[in-house]
Amino acid sequence: MKITGKKNIEAERLRGRAAIDAVYIPKVNAAMGPKFALYQAKAHSALAGVGIGFVSKSDNAQDIIDRFDALSKSIAKIETERQMAQAKIDAATSAAEIDAIIASL
Repeated sequence: MKITGKKNIEAERLRGRAAIDAVYIPKVNAAMGPKFALYQAKAHSALAGVGIGFVSKSDNAQDIIDRFDALSKSIAKIETERQMAQAKIDAATSAAEIDAIIASL
């Protein structure tokens, strides 16, 4: 008599999501860099108007906004990839399929 076991697919999906986060969260953190909060504050100040908050009159407000926009887009690209991988995990019907998705990261 052959005994077969079936893995709990919800537990496997949680494992898969954790594996995806383990790959993508360091990428997001690296893209943000150690001064992300400062850049964000400067961009918000630049949007509010030169001479307010973190932006002085000698700063080019549009340059600050453009640089932060480019940084945000690079982070958004990584986050989109992470969400797509999570969607694949959520659509998987077996532990083997989840393992294959994780291996492809």
